[in-house]
Amino acid sequence: MNKSFLAPILFFAALLIIVYIILPEFYNFNNLSLELETRNKEVESIEKYHQRIDNAFNELENYEQNLEKINSALPDNYSPSSLFNYLQKTSEENGMFLSSVSLAKNTGKKVEDSLKTEGERKEIKENYVNVSLIGSYNSFKTFLKSIEKSSRIIEVESILTKIEEEALNFILSLKVSSY
Repeated sequence: MNKSFLAPILFFAALLIIVYIILPEFYNFNNLSLELETRNKEVESIEKYHQRIDNAFNELENYEQNLEKINSALPDNYSPSSLFNYLQKTSEENGMFLSSVSLAKNTGKKVEDSLKTEGERKEIKENYVNVSLIGSYNSFKTFLKSIEKSSRIIEVESILTKIEEEALNFILSLKVSSY
C-alpha cells in the first residue's frame, strides 16, 4: 500500500511542480526570447538607419565641389570688388582690355525665390554693372563664352559696339544675381 499510495503522491507532486514552477519559467523564457528577438530587430533596424545616413553623407561629400559652385553662383552677399576682379581677370585671359567698370542702377524688379525657408521668402537681388572692353571680335566672343561658363550667375543685358581708332570698343550691361 505504501507503493501504491506513494506513486500517485509523486505523480501529483510532479504535476504541481510542472504546472507551478516549470511551465511559468518556460513561458517566461519564451517571452524573453521573443523580446530579445524584437530588440535584435530594432537594433538591426537602427544600424541600417545609421548606415543609410552614413551613405547619404558620403554621397553628399562627393557633391561638395558642386555645392561650392552653387554657393559661388549665388553668393549670400554681393561684393562688387570680387566681381570687378573676376571681370578684370577674365578679360585679360581672353585678350581683352578692360577700360572701365561701373555699377549701374537696378532697372529690374527683385525676383522672389520659389523656395520658402522658415516661413519667409528669400529674394534674389539683381545688381547691374556696366563694363567697357577694348579688343578684337574673336576675343570678345571668347570673353562672353567665359562669362557664360562661369559658376556665377551673370547675364548680359545689352551690348553696344563702337569703332574707335581702328579698335573695337564693347560696352556691356551685365546683371549679377545674389541673395
